[in-house]
Amino acid sequence: MKKLAPLAMLALSACAAKPLEMSVPTQAGHNLHSAKVAVNSCITEADIGGNSAVIGGYATNILLFSPLIGTLVTVPIQDELRAQGEIDQVDRCMTRLGFERRNLSDGEQIWLNDSHGEERVRRLDHLVGGGTVETYRAPRT
Repeated sequence: MKKLAPLAMLALSACAAKPLEMSVPTQAGHNLHSAKVAVNSCITEADIGGNSAVIGGYATNILLFSPLIGTLVTVPIQDELRAQGEIDQVDRCMTRLGFERRNLSDGEQIWLNDSHGEERVRRLDHLVGGGTVETYRAPRT
């Protein structure tokens, strides 16, 4: 029984969803439009990842505990498992297309949120292409 408690905690922590941070897909030479096209093509695979995560969660907990307890442990976290599985599947698809998820720093989030309209699109284009706040140059008017 002493060995089961740490194993149970490990199983539950593995099922917890990671917080979703503000991020952009990046790939040199690409812009916001090409990133949107890639995301839209990868969204179609999200259900596959979500279903796999839920099935894996049930299977793991049933094997670790028992059919009854494993099911009771998994039911409350099913939505989180599905959401994280969908996110992970879209990330895998984007990686196959050559994009990488780049989590934005707090400063970059503020910089991006302080812009609107065409300026926001220009800043997003810059970030998607692999640029940083420090390397951004506003267009001259």
